[in-house]
Formats: sequence, structure tokens, C-alpha cells
Amino acid sequence: MKIICTFFLLTLFTVPALAQPWPKTPPPVGRLYLKQEYWDYIKEAAQKYHLSPYLIQAVCAIESRYEMDARSGHGKCIGLMQLHRDTARLYGVNPYNPKDNIMGGAAVLAKFMERYNGDIHQVLHKYNSTCTAAYEREVIKAYEQALSSQISFVARSHK
Repeated sequence: MKIICTFFLLTLFTVPALAQPWPKTPPPVGRLYLKQEYWDYIKEAAQKYHLSPYLIQAVCAIESRYEMDARSGHGKCIGLMQLHRDTARLYGVNPYNPKDNIMGGAAVLAKFMERYNGDIHQVLHKYNSTCTAAYEREVIKAYEQALSSQISFVARSHK
């Protein structure tokens, strides 16, 4: 059963990375507003790292509420993806730059997706060391909201 569940989650979070075209404008997640510039960076990161742009978008939504100036309580995690300064240094990105922040966060997600065979629970636990069940639910909910707009977008574009 765990193998089936893991396969389902891996498929859910990686197949949309290959499903193109993605909408030109960012899909809604709750009442949050994602700047077009950030959506373009997210799509670029998704292509580069073979991830679903909706997963990257969901992590941005929950980690920072799309606020580039967001800081963690201890001040070491920065920006849209709440990239830790040491992680940014490791990946050679500037965490204060929105594109670099997204690219760095996506690189980390991709590494964890590979290491944990797409087990999104493990990925989220490693991405956010203070990950709780509520955090997981919120990221997955945000992902599903964004993905449902993609399904609507594809349906509308084929009419």
C-alpha cells in the first residue's frame, strides 16, 4: 500500500511538470496574489528541475505568502521559498533576489524529491525542518488549488 501511495504522490507532483502549456498568468491559491514576475520564475525553475510549478508555487504560498521580504522567526530563512542563508550559499544563489530564491528553493525540492522517491511527506519534512502535519496539509491544499486551475485552463484552451 505504501508503494502505491508513494507512486501516486510522485506522479501527482512530477507529471504536471511535463504537462505543458502552463497558464501564462499565475493560478490562484486562496486569496493570495502571486506577481507575474514570480510566476515566470517558478515556471522556469519547474522546467529546469523537472518539478511541478504548482508544487513550487504552493511552497511559496505557505512559506512566505508570496512576500519576498518574509523572514523566519530566527531570521536565517529568507524570501519567497524561505531559503536558509547557508543553503543559498551552498547553491550559489542570492536569497534576496526573487529569481535566485525560487531557483534555490526548487533545486532543494528537486534534490529531496529524488532522494525520497517523490514521497512528498518526507520532502516537506526535509524542506521545512519544523514541518507539522498542518504544514503538509496546507502545502498540499495550495498545490491542489493551483492544479485545479490548470485543469480548467487546459479544458478551456481545447474548446
